[in-house]
Amino acid sequence: MINTVADMLLELKKTEEEKIKHFNKEFVDLKHPTIVGDMFEGTAQKILEKSIFKDFDLRVVSGQIINKNKEKSGQIDCMIVEGEGVQIPNTDHWIYDISQVIAVIEVKKNLNKNDLIDSYAKMLKISDIVEPRDITPTEFRLFRDSFRSALGMDVPEHEDVGNYDLFTQMMYHSLLMETVTPLRVVFGFYGYSTMKSLRKGFIQYLNENVSADLNQPIKGFSPYSFPNLIFTRDSSLIKINGIPYHPYVDENGYWECYTSSNHNPLFHFLEMLWTKLSYKHGISSDIFGEDLKIEGHVRFLRSRPISRDGKIGWEFAYAELPDDFEVEGTLFKDWEPAELSGAEHLLMVWLCNEESINTNSEVFQNLLHQHNLDELEFLAGLKAKKLVYKDRNNELKLLTDECLVVCAAGKFYAGENRDRRMNRWLRKTKSMTKI
Repeated sequence: MINTVADMLLELKKTEEEKIKHFNKEFVDLKHPTIVGDMFEGTAQKILEKSIFKDFDLRVVSGQIINKNKEKSGQIDCMIVEGEGVQIPNTDHWIYDISQVIAVIEVKKNLNKNDLIDSYAKMLKISDIVEPRDITPTEFRLFRDSFRSALGMDVPEHEDVGNYDLFTQMMYHSLLMETVTPLRVVFGFYGYSTMKSLRKGFIQYLNENVSADLNQPIKGFSPYSFPNLIFTRDSSLIKINGIPYHPYVDENGYWECYTSSNHNPLFHFLEMLWTKLSYKHGISSDIFGEDLKIEGHVRFLRSRPISRDGKIGWEFAYAELPDDFEVEGTLFKDWEPAELSGAEHLLMVWLCNEESINTNSEVFQNLLHQHNLDELEFLAGLKAKKLVYKDRNNELKLLTDECLVVCAAGKFYAGENRDRRMNRWLRKTKSMTKI
């Protein structure tokens, strides 16, 4: 379903762009910046209205956002909101409390460097007015899933976070804020012509504003501050924060926080928006289709927290593309669950039945002995597969809600089956094996 809708939105976007071009050619070539801006904002609004579900009192409006302390955002081109707002007298603009806002969209006809800077500043203002609050149960599930996928451990108790290492603390707070903040999207029609030029434009802006001196930091340039999605033409910069793309931490302790893609940008937008809504309203995962294909993104920006002389900040590194780099088409690969060794299979079956096992127990130690395994290497392999974690009492527990362990084509596999993706993969695998 999501691919069909994304393709439909892309066609709608192209059709509306052609209408504007035809109008300018056949009638009058409009130059007034406000009127031109209104045309493209109207196009974006049409697209957004086709992307939301009608059953949840969702609306696409323009206006301002306010919080409980009466702090306000600037003028918002488009925002997806839930429920009733307050209409500004004699206008088509609305004021909404930030708790009702699902997504904020800044629209640019030509996304160039100046427009990128302007959009970033407006998105940053949204982050600034997010208030500390208790998260809802549905928000916690989204936060928990992103935290688990990033760190390979369960979410610690809030009051206990300070007892963990710096990376865990910073990831906890960053991902928590990502969960409660509206999606922030920069919607460009033209401007940067390629994915490479869009990447370069963002890096130049970041380099101009990231200080190596922690005593004189420039605020507003942590991974949390980045818009969730920046796109123009067919190029996108995508935040990897669990909404929906699972965060990845590399072997050097860097969070791969921003990637890029040349796939349909409206597909990425739907993935983010529908993920938010599916957690909030319990919408069936069927809206995402079989979900057995994974889109390959192009590595871009990674970050990790650092501490010097009592000051904490974020360190960035980016993957520079070679001059002759080209992407021909969109990169997809087949999804499959984690493959298990014989010992991992036995442990996973145990955990599915008994819920936990202590690493000091006779049963676990016998498992290591029988398979001639080093405990640290064995546990590191399990953690990398994001299936099992060890708590502070040396108890091994599942990171999944509905773990399914299977044998397919003579190999053992395990994975989360809450959304029935494991079932779909198993049916497809058995069908392919029969052929």
